[in-house]
Amino acid sequence: MSSETLLNVKNLRTWFNTPEGLVKSVNGVSFHIDKGETLALVGESGCGKTVTSLSLIKLIGSNGVIEADELTLNGRDIRNISKEQARKIRGREISMIFQEPMTSLNPVFKIERQIGEMIKIHNKGISKEEVRKRSIEILKKVGVPNPEERLKVYPHQLSGGLRQRVMIAISLASNPAMVIADEPTTALDVTIQAQIIDLLKELQRDFNTSILLITHDFGVVSQLADRVAVMYAGRIVETGTLEQIIEHPLHPYTELLILSIPGIKVKKGERLKTIEGQVPNPLNFPDGCRFNPRCPFAADICRRKEPPAVVIDGREVSCWKRMEEENHE
Repeated sequence: MSSETLLNVKNLRTWFNTPEGLVKSVNGVSFHIDKGETLALVGESGCGKTVTSLSLIKLIGSNGVIEADELTLNGRDIRNISKEQARKIRGREISMIFQEPMTSLNPVFKIERQIGEMIKIHNKGISKEEVRKRSIEILKKVGVPNPEERLKVYPHQLSGGLRQRVMIAISLASNPAMVIADEPTTALDVTIQAQIIDLLKELQRDFNTSILLITHDFGVVSQLADRVAVMYAGRIVETGTLEQIIEHPLHPYTELLILSIPGIKVKKGERLKTIEGQVPNPLNFPDGCRFNPRCPFAADICRRKEPPAVVIDGREVSCWKRMEEENHE
């Protein structure tokens, strides 16, 4: 971690009290994001990626509890901030691009009102004319054609790609230091996906904004991320630079994720790998390594003891197999 660190998370725990029992959705997650950097948090649905991101901005339900050994934003401790303080952070310092803009945008309000609200919240006393001017400027920056006309329409009158651009515009309206992008291309066709990825790259260059990219798709990761944290069953199992993770994954789960996506390491005509089974229920995680029931390399120790995070080749991984190989070298 350096003086350029924007967000530092150490041993984050987010648990939910439910009628079925205590759900430990996120349990011991640690990472950091530097200024102007993109960190991809990767894993299958149900691994705890979105809960991790929502925990950072205090957007979990009343039955949830968020704890951490350390949670700092620009050096400021935000673990025990009030709801009012959290509202001030959201939008101004950390914004979020949600997964599905059709459900995230309010269907009964025009685009002008929805962008304008974000601008007004963080600029007290701003005039109506200035709000409109800034709204048009931000829509132009995210590539929305005819922004003056787009302000007058409702979300359902826009295409999926334009709705996503409006979501990005809202997230950038107050020039936040960091944007959380939760599966920003999932609901879009391939052409629009490429446009949104290019847009995020361009905006990061222009604003030096840090990005926490939440995704299951290594195809998107390979185009956007500087570093990668691979998450499984509420824990991070491996971290490294994009090149390290793609070229030489250490954890079996990381390797299988990469080999399940065409075009990264699996070339045309080759068979994609599949990961047998599914992510375990957080009410009943397996003993030992949580990936052991699905891991082709699982040994007896994997079923008995949870592997600690160790540094191998300059990056962290939690895997008994890798630790054994390292000790034998």
